[in-house]
Amino acid sequence: MSAVGAGKDVDVSPLEVRKPRGTLTALIRHTLRLQLKSLLIWGVVVGAYGAAIAASYKTFGDPAQIEQIMQAYPEDLLEAFGMTDMTTVEGYLDGQIFILAPLAVAFFTILTASSAIAGAEERGTLDVLLGNPLPRWQLIVGNFAATAISLLGILALAGAMTWVTAALMDIDLSLRATAEGYLNLWPISLAFGGLAMLCSAIFHRRALAIAIPGFVLFGMYLLDTLGNISDDIEDYKPLSAFHYYGSAVLDGVDWVNFAGLAAVAVALILLAILVFRRREIYT
Repeated sequence: MSAVGAGKDVDVSPLEVRKPRGTLTALIRHTLRLQLKSLLIWGVVVGAYGAAIAASYKTFGDPAQIEQIMQAYPEDLLEAFGMTDMTTVEGYLDGQIFILAPLAVAFFTILTASSAIAGAEERGTLDVLLGNPLPRWQLIVGNFAATAISLLGILALAGAMTWVTAALMDIDLSLRATAEGYLNLWPISLAFGGLAMLCSAIFHRRALAIAIPGFVLFGMYLLDTLGNISDDIEDYKPLSAFHYYGSAVLDGVDWVNFAGLAAVAVALILLAILVFRRREIYT
C-alpha cells in the first residue's frame, strides 16, 4: 500500500495493512520517515540563519551602536515590524529572526499538507491508496500529525543551533527564551498547514492548495504589519493570525493565543475531513 507524505509515496507493508487499527500509526510512522530528509534540510537552513544572527550580535551588540543603527531607520518602519528594543540579545533575535520566521516556517507545513491529497491525486496514487483499508480521515490526520511532529523537529534543531552558537560566542542568551521563541512558531505554522490541507481536500490541483494558503499567509502578515502604523487598518488586525503570534523570545509564550492558533489548525483539519469524505477522486 502507498501512503502520501511530503510530495512522495510511502510503502506500507502488507502486515500493517491487515491491521486496520494500526493503519494510522503506520501512516504517521512512514510519513515521518519520508519527511526526515526535509526535516533535516529545513532545520539546518533555519538553524544556520538563527546561528548567524546570534553570532552577529557579538559584532552589532553594543547598545550604543544599536541605538545609532535604529535611529537611522524611519520610526514608522521600526513600529511596523515591532522592532522596539534591540539592545538585548533577545530583542535583537526578535527583530532579526522571529518577526520574519513564520513566513518561512509556515511554508513547510503548506508544502507537505498540500501534497497529502491533491499532490497524490495528481501523481495518480490516491485512488490506489484509498483502495486499501485506510479510512479517508486517517489519510488527513496521519499526514497532518506527521507534519506537526516534523515541524517540532525542525524548530528543535534550529533552536539548538541558535543557542549553541550563542553559547560558543559567549553571548548571554537564555535557553528558555530561545526555546519559547522557536516553539511559538509551531501553532501559527500549523494553522496555515491546516488551511493547505483543507485546500488539498477541496481542489484537485496541488498548485491551488499551495497558492491559496500562501496568499492568505502573506496577506495576514501584511495586514498585521500595516496595522502597526495605520490607524485605519489597526481595527482589522484581529483578523490576522499574526495578531496572536506575539514575541515569545521577549515575553514568553502566550499560552492562550498558542492554544487558540492550535485550535484553528484542528478546526481546519476537521473541515478537511468532512470535505474529503464527500469528494470524488480523479483517476
